[in-house]
Amino acid sequence: MVDKVIEKIFISEWFSPVLIVLIWLFADRLTARVLSRVLESTLNKFVFKNTDLTPIELATRQKRVNTLRKLAIDVLRVILFAVALLMFLDSLGINIMPALTGLGLAGLAISLAAQNLLRDFLNGFIAILEDHFAVGDVVTIAGRSGVVEKFTLRATYLKDLDGNHIIVPNGMIGEVINATKHWSQAQIKVGVSYHADIKKALAVMREVAESLAKDFPEKILELTDVQGILEFEDSAIILRALIKTAPGEQWFVGREYRLRLKEAFDREGINIPFPQMDVWVKETPFSKDQKINA
Repeated sequence: MVDKVIEKIFISEWFSPVLIVLIWLFADRLTARVLSRVLESTLNKFVFKNTDLTPIELATRQKRVNTLRKLAIDVLRVILFAVALLMFLDSLGINIMPALTGLGLAGLAISLAAQNLLRDFLNGFIAILEDHFAVGDVVTIAGRSGVVEKFTLRATYLKDLDGNHIIVPNGMIGEVINATKHWSQAQIKVGVSYHADIKKALAVMREVAESLAKDFPEKILELTDVQGILEFEDSAIILRALIKTAPGEQWFVGREYRLRLKEAFDREGINIPFPQMDVWVKETPFSKDQKINA
């Protein structure tokens, strides 16, 4: 009889803590799945309320929605864990009020000592609030460039061209260069010989640009601006063209344009010179009897 009473007491004491843990696990998974869809639907109503958006604007706003949704879910899961932890401690008979008071004092001390962490959170909040960048953008932050793979209030996670995983604390975010915001631009500089027909070379550049725009209308937004002579260098005359592209397409468009331009220049006999130097040797007249002392 005594054993049964003890068993009931034991079960009753541990039922609530176990139940709280199970509820937290269920709520955490529910937050990650169901709440993700709810947040996406809610954000879409505000972000996409303007129906007169171009495909590029839609893609940009979609990246922002994905970033905001992921950040909101992370914050809510942290809050849910904190509440579950306090309820778990309370179910074990631990008075959480002194713990909360101690946590408040400890938090104050930590906040004074962890100013860098607070700056990370503040900069992260400002970056997402002002839409400096979103997951999927190609950016340069604190001198490091790469694709934004993940964003939290504490840090921004980049992946560069070499496949390196870069973690930039948000407190280091100062100047941000976003190469895929709204629209991008391919800058094409090519050198031609001083003996080349410049007008013909510019005409060929325009023809190549028009051909490229017809083949990739979804990547090129405007007619290419062939600006003409940019500068005179030692071995070549530098010509420049600017191509306005969809976000992130400037690298592909630039490579394709350079390939086609090289082939067109070869067909038209327009030379792209390599660095060279002309040396003029002038002989000094000497008499037959004069000798040069080495």
